[in-house]
Amino acid sequence: MTKGSSRAEQKQATRTALVDCARKLFVEHGYTATTADMIAKAVGVSRATFYLHFRTKAEIVREHMREREEAILAAYRGLDDIEEPTLDSVTAWLVDHVAYWRAHRAEFAVMEQALANEQAVSDEWFGMLERVSARMRNLLDRQPDAEARSLAQVRFMSMLMSTDRNLQFTVVQGHDENLTAVVRVLAEQWLHCMRS
Repeated sequence: MTKGSSRAEQKQATRTALVDCARKLFVEHGYTATTADMIAKAVGVSRATFYLHFRTKAEIVREHMREREEAILAAYRGLDDIEEPTLDSVTAWLVDHVAYWRAHRAEFAVMEQALANEQAVSDEWFGMLERVSARMRNLLDRQPDAEARSLAQVRFMSMLMSTDRNLQFTVVQGHDENLTAVVRVLAEQWLHCMRS
């Protein structure tokens, strides 16, 4: 423990170091190849110390996803805030969203590996998509009744999942030879969803 720091501060510093190091190792080696031992060793602590902070490495990914949630929500609020959506305005939003995915490509790749291997991570991602879709006030508030609102939220959730999968393959995995066309098709689908 460093001079002047409390036990709680030292514990938080160790936790932060584990998270930061894990993220780097996940990007460098992949989620599945990175072990708790590797993370602990890279930080200079024991494996037991790792397990004092996290039960599994999936908890680190879930924590990172929770940290990203506000930025993802803000992005979709930008879409929801388009008062009179047009194909051009929705396409412009998507182009910005693609740029966000590009900027965080390595992180999304790690999340994808974790999603495929950890039910808790998959549940966290699905829960985040549900929370984002539930907070699309403009889209939901213009619905005439509870049934229509519920259906609109399901449409929005479906489009969130579709956008996620499309950007995972085109941006993260590099199958972007048809990215312009994919953006166009997604924009058309979003526009239909927003006008329904």
